[in-house]
Amino acid sequence: MFFEKKKGIVSLVLAGCMVFTAEFEVFAADPQSEAQAMNTNYEMEMAPLADTWNEISAMASVAVDTQEWYGKALANTDSELDVYAEANGTVIGKMYSNTIVTVEEGEEWSKISSGSVVGYVRTESLLFGSAAVERAAVTCAETTRDAQTLEEIEAEKRKQEEIKLMAAIIYCEAGNQSYEGKVAVGAVIMNRIESGRFPNTLEGVIYQRGQFTPAMTGKLARVLASGNIPASCYDAAIDSMNGANPIGNALFFNMHSGKFKLGDHYFS
Repeated sequence: MFFEKKKGIVSLVLAGCMVFTAEFEVFAADPQSEAQAMNTNYEMEMAPLADTWNEISAMASVAVDTQEWYGKALANTDSELDVYAEANGTVIGKMYSNTIVTVEEGEEWSKISSGSVVGYVRTESLLFGSAAVERAAVTCAETTRDAQTLEEIEAEKRKQEEIKLMAAIIYCEAGNQSYEGKVAVGAVIMNRIESGRFPNTLEGVIYQRGQFTPAMTGKLARVLASGNIPASCYDAAIDSMNGANPIGNALFFNMHSGKFKLGDHYFS
């Protein structure tokens, strides 16, 4: 959980202060109250005192939670919000429903920072204090997300497209192979990118003329269009792109001959 409450000591201090203040005000307003209280049945007095104590504890808890948000705010959105270079300026990034920002609060516009984003948003686009505490309990319960620059958003989009392309070619070439066999096909592609003998991009290697049959026949395009790619192929794509490699420096694979065999494929 993002918010792990640590309220014990602070709650007791706040509660003590509130009890003292409340009792002082009562006695100051009515000098006879102490004498009257002595003539009141003990059990009848304890019940409202317990209720008061519970209310004070709840107030103390809210105070502690709110204090954790000092100088911070939560994005007030269910999706995403633009961040501007300056008030009414150009858009430089976005923040999300679970984005917590450091903030310099202004009347109409507030300056925020989160991740590598420093810019301005409308103050009404932020939640502060108890409102932030209440919403964060839901939107930030599992994870938070930094604001992103437009460049970071574009880079993430390209990365996801590359993962999908790798997963699709793995599915076309090794969809019926073991997980290791799937990773092996991805590793061949990564080896080619690094080799200097082939194009140095994922797309360049996969669509190089005369290399991958599914790319030439249109099967790869159909798989990409359908989006019907098994999760295991996505996992194999990510692993191979992150360096997993069961086939060493092999640059080729086929179903006929090679230096060694893994599943139905020979690698060399």
